[in-house]
Amino acid sequence: MYQYQESLKQLATKLRYHKSVAIISHVRPDADAIGSQIGVALWLKNFGTDVICHNDDPIPSNIAWLTDTLPVQDLSDTELDFCEAFLFVDGNSPQRFGKHEAFFRKTRKPCYVIDHHPEPEKDFFLSMVSIPEAGSTAELVYYLFQTTYPDWINNQVATALYTGIMTDTGSFRFDSVGAHTHQVVSDLIRRGSLRVSEIHERVYDTFSENQLKLTARALGQISFDPKTHLACMFVTEEDLTDTGCTQEDIEGLISFPLAMKEAKIAILFSERKNKVKLSFRSKSEFDVNKLARFFEGGGHQKAAGGWHPGPIEEAIEDVSAKVKELLSC
Repeated sequence: MYQYQESLKQLATKLRYHKSVAIISHVRPDADAIGSQIGVALWLKNFGTDVICHNDDPIPSNIAWLTDTLPVQDLSDTELDFCEAFLFVDGNSPQRFGKHEAFFRKTRKPCYVIDHHPEPEKDFFLSMVSIPEAGSTAELVYYLFQTTYPDWINNQVATALYTGIMTDTGSFRFDSVGAHTHQVVSDLIRRGSLRVSEIHERVYDTFSENQLKLTARALGQISFDPKTHLACMFVTEEDLTDTGCTQEDIEGLISFPLAMKEAKIAILFSERKNKVKLSFRSKSEFDVNKLARFFEGGGHQKAAGGWHPGPIEEAIEDVSAKVKELLSC
């Protein structure tokens, strides 16, 4: 925590004096984005700040319950412009936050960020808490409380932040997890009187029959290259139609090819209208963030995303070739 304290104090000092703040989480939100958003919104509300939370996209059903505490809405430029300042969470550039990028770049109102992705767009933000070494943005929001008013961590705050940390660390199995991570969640569990088994069930044990059918179909479409240790899985729009699923139901499928004993790199290819969404994972020293940069994307060393113009067969061929090229460097 101590290495974060100065930037956290600076951000806290600036934020607390705004009468109204819009908090924005990245497109296609995950639990870290929403949990961080809810957590920092509750921190601000303790000062009497008027807070609104925005996201371009619908909240995935398995984490939608987090917004029972505070709504996360799809707001217009006009609605956002009523606020005095903007706080971005879990993303390092306005382009990660969707359709309002042009509005955010034009505004003269202060923009702040709390995030753990590498290479932030420094010139855009007035004040930053940007710590790529952190396992999640929710962990950084916890430190915001811990540095200022730790007694404000109640059940609602602890639930939001624990959920974000749990999911973004792969249930505490990624390299970013250390003793400090467990100290953080221990404090959240204690202060929030959390029943962590219930949180895990609400996030992970939500599969429908159709989702299981999609999973079975996708498992039959895994390929593995023993030379590169690359495991690929793909899902087509036909797969979704035949199983009665939506794009939201693809979430989490990437964990299956990554779970192969011999796999060191895993990629999920999913058709989305006229493009192919790429989900990258690594459990080796291979940096999938660097791979994603070649395909309109980015992220972390062990988890990233990108896009390919398609069709899906060409996407698999092109990305696999780039993996071989990077491994040979």
